[in-house]
Amino acid sequence: MAVMVNNHGHDTIEWQRALQRQLPSMPVYAFPEFPCADEIHYAVVWHHPHDDLLKYKNLKAVLILGAGTDHIDAAPKLPEVPIVRLVDPAVGTDMSQYVLYWVMHFQRGYDVYREQQQQQHWQRHAYPLASDYQVTFLGAGMIATFIAKRIALNGFKVNVWNRSSRDSMPEGVSFYWGDSGLSNALKATQVLVNCLPLKPQTNEFINHAVLSQLPAGAHFINVSRGGVVKDDDLIQALNKGQLTNAVLDTVTHEPLNKHHPFWLHKNVFLTPHMSGATYTRTAASVIADNIKRIEAGQAPYPIYQPPQRTVS
Repeated sequence: MAVMVNNHGHDTIEWQRALQRQLPSMPVYAFPEFPCADEIHYAVVWHHPHDDLLKYKNLKAVLILGAGTDHIDAAPKLPEVPIVRLVDPAVGTDMSQYVLYWVMHFQRGYDVYREQQQQQHWQRHAYPLASDYQVTFLGAGMIATFIAKRIALNGFKVNVWNRSSRDSMPEGVSFYWGDSGLSNALKATQVLVNCLPLKPQTNEFINHAVLSQLPAGAHFINVSRGGVVKDDDLIQALNKGQLTNAVLDTVTHEPLNKHHPFWLHKNVFLTPHMSGATYTRTAASVIADNIKRIEAGQAPYPIYQPPQRTVS
């Protein structure tokens, strides 16, 4: 019984060593260096070759090295074993701090003060109370609700919208769902935060139809996937003043093409997909705990749910 790990060629040896420290009695191999495929019971992977996962006849589970599931969603066929997403609280904390930084930046108007400094101009401006400043999250997954809870704990007025209903939300968070709920969630939003996963149903979901429902001058933050946003419509919303700023931690094609208009747009803030770094030490502990749960006959958490596929 052994573990195979492949982080798409990035720091795979570091992951191997971290997992080995967590699982001292179970051999951990870095893909593709292992003695026998039949020995592999657990595949810990990120952007792993799809067909390779079908080769391990004794596989008990696939554990994803990240919160995103795009690469797994795209697989034509998957092994019939539990596929476990990685939800590391350390990543949620990082992403919460990233979003809070930008929410406060816009609420307090820090960019205005930066411009005034450059002009040697001293003037104080009024800003809304946090309790009057509405932040709306698109998506109600574990990461979205984790961040929403943190923003609410800092006194902001928080909405969460999702395509389907949810049983509960953190205290201080209002929940909306479905098409009619979307309009109600957006109508007084000052900061819109995208946490929707990229699925066929959410591809370019944030387009003119969605952005036009925001109050003029709203702000946008994307910490999910670039493909959820229609770039041309986002740029148009910025140029027309429907949006004041857009913070993009992720774009459709990464790294961003050097000729893309996002680079030089004065109202776009770009960061290179760093809002929530995966820390090897903390994530390895989460992954190892799930492997131990499976070995003890318990269910791992959270289980990946495949997207609904359109039948043609």
